[in-house]
Amino acid sequence: MKDLLASDRKKIDILKTLSDGRVYTYYHLSRILRTNYETVKKNCRFLELLDLVEVIKVDKEESASGVASYRVRITEQGLKAFEKIKALI
Repeated sequence: MKDLLASDRKKIDILKTLSDGRVYTYYHLSRILRTNYETVKKNCRFLELLDLVEVIKVDKEESASGVASYRVRITEQGLKAFEKIKALI
């Protein structure tokens, strides 16, 4: 799996982080993965298209902090995909 693109590795890193079953914000993922917010957002949106993650927008009116955010969690299909990937890396 040495021939993976950097963006593919980021997607795998996102799935790995989310595989603990917790819900993360884009910001928190960017801090954990040491990458920028937009990279996390772009990769999560792609993973969402594949039904590997679920992205939930929290409007500022619904947020305790008064700031809109996005919450990301892995789906059942995402967990299965990560288990297959984990066996290869």
